[in-house]
Amino acid sequence: MKKTDKTAAPEAVAGYLPPAKRRRNPFRRNPNKIKESVLDRCLAVLNIVILLFFVVLVCFPLLNYFSLAFNNGNFNLDVVIYPVRPTLKAFEYVLAGDGAKNFWRAFGNSVVITLIVTVGSNLVEAMAAYPLSKKDCPFKSGIMMFFIITMLFSAGIIPIYLLMSALGLLNTIWSIIFISISNVTHLLYFKTFFEGIPSDIEEAAKLDGASDIQLFFRIIIPMSLPILGSCCFFTIVGTWNSYGSALLFINQSDAGKAAQPLAYYIYLMLQDSSFDKNNPWLAANIQNVEAAAMLASILPILLMYPYVVRYIRGGIQIGSVKG
Repeated sequence: MKKTDKTAAPEAVAGYLPPAKRRRNPFRRNPNKIKESVLDRCLAVLNIVILLFFVVLVCFPLLNYFSLAFNNGNFNLDVVIYPVRPTLKAFEYVLAGDGAKNFWRAFGNSVVITLIVTVGSNLVEAMAAYPLSKKDCPFKSGIMMFFIITMLFSAGIIPIYLLMSALGLLNTIWSIIFISISNVTHLLYFKTFFEGIPSDIEEAAKLDGASDIQLFFRIIIPMSLPILGSCCFFTIVGTWNSYGSALLFINQSDAGKAAQPLAYYIYLMLQDSSFDKNNPWLAANIQNVEAAAMLASILPILLMYPYVVRYIRGGIQIGSVKG
């Protein structure tokens, strides 16, 4: 038998294959992997079954309701998870028909409210969190306690309503904006992120002649895109889908209808059981029209999500690890 030279390179040995070309047996157990017990495997299978159950529980009614938006109202009873008689007439009514004027007016109000609240809220919170992230900030503990108290306790609905009434902001979008502009939770996120920024960067910027305003907007804010993107996205979603403030400050008068945000408009549509009895098509397709309006209202959020998901991945873990 021919002896193999132990000092020879591995490539010189007959039958040698580099690691990249070796076939991996998928059924072969990895010797470096810790062997799982039977109980661990049973728990893993149970977790998968439970997760699949909740996925079906959540997705099934959504698919059913969205299918109604593309279906003919005369065949709604046959819809399960896909439209049986596809049509776009419900969307035509909402976006370009008799209901288009009210829909687009509410849509525009939601855009204005969401933009002002997102920019103003996160800008104010970031500017408040930055000095509070410094160890030498005077009265730091007292100021933080003040913010925490406002987060945990509220003055109540009646004082807020009386305040908006005294300011003359009822039936205007500004009542919704002012009540939504503050979010102490995001302030804590910003503060935690700013505390992790090395102080050497700020000292170098100050040595180069940067003022505090220039340091904040040109150095700190560009470095804070992960947490800034996450907070902005959560603010957009929360403001866009909120109708509680509108329900409190906006009534059904002509001035109130002109200030309705989109979520409140759809809420009233779903609550209003009356419809135009002189329009037989609308009477038969009212459920489809409601589903189409709801689907059209969430499309802006769905289209925006792919562009901000990379910031959410980096910013959602802020505060989970200390050190």
